[in-house]
Amino acid sequence: MNIKDKVVLITGSNQGLGKVLAKKVANEGAKVILLARRKNLLKEVKKEILREKGVADYFVCDIRDSNRVKETVKKITKNYKKIDILVNNAGVWTDDESEKKRPELRKNAFDTNVFGHVQVTEEILPHLNKNESIIINTISTAGVPDIPSGNNLMWKSYGASKWGMVGYTQALRESLRDTNTKVIQYFPGGFESNLYENAGRENPHNQPWMMKTEDVADIIIFALTRPKDVYMEKIVVSKKK
Repeated sequence: MNIKDKVVLITGSNQGLGKVLAKKVANEGAKVILLARRKNLLKEVKKEILREKGVADYFVCDIRDSNRVKETVKKITKNYKKIDILVNNAGVWTDDESEKKRPELRKNAFDTNVFGHVQVTEEILPHLNKNESIIINTISTAGVPDIPSGNNLMWKSYGASKWGMVGYTQALRESLRDTNTKVIQYFPGGFESNLYENAGRENPHNQPWMMKTEDVADIIIFALTRPKDVYMEKIVVSKKK
């Protein structure tokens, strides 16, 4: 797909991978819809894109709130009659140690990493471009069975939420198999992000297992810009040891 002038909706686009990706697709000439919870950060990302002569709009939405998702999608589709690309990128991280002190983190992991994406996707589906559209679900190697992080016993809720998203994505793909909508599973390994910091933990930096966020975003750009008859159903990427 040539993404110039295409409408691209990215969840979790106020920081981290979502922000980097938003700026990259804007540089490719796409019209970017930013969606996240923090208005101040969304405004800043939009300003950065506009400074680089890109086109961007933002909508404040907590994807864990199904009613808010419905309302927000209504607002979006009033301004944009069709969506060409949906990137479900929002996510939270948690581990067993944190959950002992705050058990509610388990539910939050599923509400964000699974149900939030499901709600956004199901509301957007009727508004996808019927001629050609793409849904990319950014999951994690924690959702890949033959990669060690997928069986990390210290991240049970996080890993399980990613497996839940794998199941939904595969079912969604099959339900849309005979349409012009591609559904792509993207499994990045560890990379520089705000996940740990947002979970109240110290953010590791420059670790040997971490990829650059720019590289992780570039792979999404590559997947989006393949010809219509090329279907990259599953992408797994990690840092070479």
